[in-house]
Amino acid sequence: MSLVELIVGIFVAGLFAGLLTLMFVNGWNVQQRSVARDVATGQASVLKTTMADALRNASSVRVSGAGSRVDAVVAVPSAAYTGTWTWECRAWVYLDNSIRYSAGTTMRSSDASTWAVIAGKSTQRPRDTATGTISGAPFALVGSRGVQVGVNITVIGDRAVTVSVSDGMTAQTVATTGAPTCWN
Repeated sequence: MSLVELIVGIFVAGLFAGLLTLMFVNGWNVQQRSVARDVATGQASVLKTTMADALRNASSVRVSGAGSRVDAVVAVPSAAYTGTWTWECRAWVYLDNSIRYSAGTTMRSSDASTWAVIAGKSTQRPRDTATGTISGAPFALVGSRGVQVGVNITVIGDRAVTVSVSDGMTAQTVATTGAPTCWN
């Protein structure tokens, strides 16, 4: 084998290795963007689903004056599915670049720092954010029983991916017998 053949062989092998590396790096970047998009879409889906399911079965709702918190009195089927209903207080709050959620049989705490994060910044994803899009707030009261939701959820991986949630929901339950007081 001559020196020229060896140099050509090394050049072709280097070119092949470079193209192979580029292919793997490109695949890695596409996969990272896909994961970020899936996380953002998943957070948006959880937010929209928890709110839609609860508010559809709510007898009344309240949105804070700043639009940062929604409280609802929600009718919930009994655990035994016997055709009877119980009541829950459910709340969503915008706090520290995240949307947090809490549910229980009594009024939800004003300290939402321990509530479950369903979208945006969390201990597992500290760079993610949720931001309100309704005059800077995520929630607005529509009439006396409707809630407008507007949130941009940004998940930050190698690149930022933003998913928008914009929807309206209305409390539809009319019965109130036995309902708890869910706000002052």
